[in-house]
Amino acid sequence: MNRHIYKGIRFKITMVFSVVFLLINIVLSSFTYRYFKNTYLNNYNKYLFNRAKTVLSRTEINPDLIALPDSGESIRIFYHDNDGRPVTVFQSPGPIAQLPVPYRLGVTDTLEQHGVYLKRENYDGRPVEILLTVPNRYIAARLRHLSLMLLLTTVVSVLAGSVASYFASMWLLKPIRNLARQAADINTHRLDKRLRIRSTYDELQQLAETINDMLGHIAHEQEIQNNFFAAASHELRTPLAILQAETELRLNQTHEAADQKLFNSQLTEIRRLQQVVEQFLLVSQLKHKGLVLNTRPTDLSDQLMTVFARNAPLAQTWQKQTILNFSNEVESFVLDADADKLDVVWQNLLQNAIKHSPKGTTILADILPATTGLKVVFKNEVDVQQISVHHLDNAFTTNRSVTSGSGLGLWLCKQIIEAHGGQLQLSVTGGMFLAEVYLPVRNA
Repeated sequence: MNRHIYKGIRFKITMVFSVVFLLINIVLSSFTYRYFKNTYLNNYNKYLFNRAKTVLSRTEINPDLIALPDSGESIRIFYHDNDGRPVTVFQSPGPIAQLPVPYRLGVTDTLEQHGVYLKRENYDGRPVEILLTVPNRYIAARLRHLSLMLLLTTVVSVLAGSVASYFASMWLLKPIRNLARQAADINTHRLDKRLRIRSTYDELQQLAETINDMLGHIAHEQEIQNNFFAAASHELRTPLAILQAETELRLNQTHEAADQKLFNSQLTEIRRLQQVVEQFLLVSQLKHKGLVLNTRPTDLSDQLMTVFARNAPLAQTWQKQTILNFSNEVESFVLDADADKLDVVWQNLLQNAIKHSPKGTTILADILPATTGLKVVFKNEVDVQQISVHHLDNAFTTNRSVTSGSGLGLWLCKQIIEAHGGQLQLSVTGGMFLAEVYLPVRNA
């Protein structure tokens, strides 16, 4: 589940909140950066303007009296002669020598130099001009520091917002998780259970009420379905019994080989239908009120021999051989069990082994002692590529690649065995399909 945390609602809420918060922070930070940048540049330009005015006010020409700049500043003192050509009086060494003569008053920014150009009329009417510059790196360093501070603030605020949204989403989704836990306890055997509803007057209350209504509809529909299964199964019992009796009578009366083959085939199909009807009855009982066991002392050895004898014609038809082994270590084969329902188990397990094993193979059944009772093991060869045991004990699951069926057999076997306090284990080992039944001994 943790591998798919990125698909959860909590993660999605956190991501949406983080992205929105990030976009808002980027927009606000860009506006903040522009505002402080413009404010800083304006103040710095005013400072340079005042510095240029101060230097210019202390500068005289004829005689030359030049006010020296401060550290980091460069100046050019010049004037224009009568022909309009600039005449330099003083110039600091460095990049300022490469700057062209300004053509208008104000701030200039070129060749990584940030400066201001002013001029003042001298006493004799000759204008004195000054170009004062400082390197751009001082301004760039301060602006870079500002941008880094804004970036750090954005990252920290987004991370803090993401963590806050993650834990906030946990709190907001807690009622939904509670509903999910309650819903997980509800299954087809507990459709009478309902979710607890709190009067919150919000969407969660509406969701819980909707789920409860849905459970009510499902329970009603399942009851109708169970009643239909029970009624249909009861109604089918009588005509199938009549068909079986009539077919057996005709089989005993005829001596034609073709007729006997036909009647035997019909009897096989009638018995298969009777088995399916019995399974439907058991399913209806199980779904409605659970399996009701009518226990009595049951001799497991007699019951298994009867089942094997009953299915001998089927094994012969499928060209299989069946062998039933009884361990000498078993002291008693008598169980306190529901013989009719155990008969369904042995019938299903044996017929599955007959139908799902290759022709010419042998089906083995061993009755062995177990720690707390008896163990019955059915073994038959299978094609491992065709058989998967992972879902065979689920209702309506069949191995369609081998044969068709109702898909109820092994599921019913599991329910019946567990109702007796036992276990059914299915496995494929070394090309052999194993169905192991553990039953506790409760001697009468």
